[in-house]
Amino acid sequence: MFLFEGLSVAEKEKIIKGFSHSKFFKKDEIIYSAEHFENAIGFIVKGCAFALCDNNSDVHIKTFESGSCFGAAAVFGGERYVSTVVAKTDIEVMFITEEQLKKIFLEYPVTSLNYIKFLSEKVRFLNKKMSLLSCQNAEDTVMKYLTSSADSEGYAQLPKSMTLLSKMLGLGRASLYRSLDTLERGGNIVRENNRIKVIKNEKNS
Repeated sequence: MFLFEGLSVAEKEKIIKGFSHSKFFKKDEIIYSAEHFENAIGFIVKGCAFALCDNNSDVHIKTFESGSCFGAAAVFGGERYVSTVVAKTDIEVMFITEEQLKKIFLEYPVTSLNYIKFLSEKVRFLNKKMSLLSCQNAEDTVMKYLTSSADSEGYAQLPKSMTLLSKMLGLGRASLYRSLDTLERGGNIVRENNRIKVIKNEKNS
């Protein structure tokens, strides 16, 4: 849990004792939606969930595994949640409310710095996504996405289908496939079965 970085075991145990009991959700049950959510950050104890884009229920924005969290944007004064979070499996979630967070921040100042660092990383992630909108053509859009999502070995983290990827990037499927063909011919990427590897060069670095 990122919130506890820098705290002793005793301090962590003391904080956890003050939390409410976890809540349980069944597979495919909606946990958060635009109008129905808590002013709380949810940490996944067991199970898995995913976030859907509100204006397109086919597009998976993010997957949340055990140990990850969601809801940071809803904690302090949020009147509308930014996406729909759905249980991918039966799931156990521990919610930390706004009041609980304020109390933790006051008693353990390092946790407030941890929270700011976490939100800053989210802002950087969103900035990368926003930069896709400023691309001049489809090839630039696809290349920027593949580069920003590539892991340490250069393989892009792709959604479960090209249809979803085209929706995420705001491109037609034909434009997406043409862009991939162009990028592969240009030596920017290599397609290996269902995976795409980004070839690093000065332009892509």
